[in-house]
Amino acid sequence: MAVELTNRTIWLTGASFGIGLELAERLLDKNNQLIVTARSETVLQKLKTDYPDQVTIIACDISDPSAADYLKAELANHVESLDTVILNAGICEYIDVTDFDMDLVDRVTQTNYLGFVRCVAAALPLLTGSRNNPHLVGVSSASAYHGLPRAEAYGTSKAAMRHFLQSLRLDVFPLGIDVSIVYPGFVDTRLTRANDFDMPFQMTTDQAVEQMIKGIEKRKKEISFPRRLIWPIRLLSMLPASLSTELGQKLVRTQG
Repeated sequence: MAVELTNRTIWLTGASFGIGLELAERLLDKNNQLIVTARSETVLQKLKTDYPDQVTIIACDISDPSAADYLKAELANHVESLDTVILNAGICEYIDVTDFDMDLVDRVTQTNYLGFVRCVAAALPLLTGSRNNPHLVGVSSASAYHGLPRAEAYGTSKAAMRHFLQSLRLDVFPLGIDVSIVYPGFVDTRLTRANDFDMPFQMTTDQAVEQMIKGIEKRKKEISFPRRLIWPIRLLSMLPASLSTELGQKLVRTQG
């Protein structure tokens, strides 16, 4: 059942730049009430200034172990229920196996996976209380489909998100909550501009957000884009391990 993203109470994390900021602006233009979360309140103030009657700010570092309790209390202070939750916050760092950095693994895991789970824990009671077709959306990554070079931390965190949401989808079905997983390819953002490798079929944030909104409104269980990148990665995951490894090793040699 399609549900238009208008006149809904929405919580969006990672709303300070890139996909999150573009998505926030689009949702606000569609007359939604929006709770926005990022680590710094300052970077969210422009949204509040531009949309004073529609925006509520809850600043939080979701990598903090106490974030779940804090977010749960803050959300309950502002709204009685949530219609849509879009968990978009995340960081991207890549492993160098010749100088393995456990602190990097911990940072990525604490934000992309455990931080995401903390947000789910905070949101579930308010989604359960919604009578307006509640919907939980998690933004994973195309890298969740298969292991890729240098993605031992980032790709693993996004694959963990995927597995979590697939399991959660089954458990919240009796509660009437839909669950969608977003798998973006390369999108031109502040994070990807730091990458030191080729990014095929890169999309603009506007293009990515357009795909996300269409998929969310259609209640698609999986929202993946662009197809020219997604399908080769998905095919890689279906091949025998010997062949997928051989192809993956060619990618390593092209990283430079």
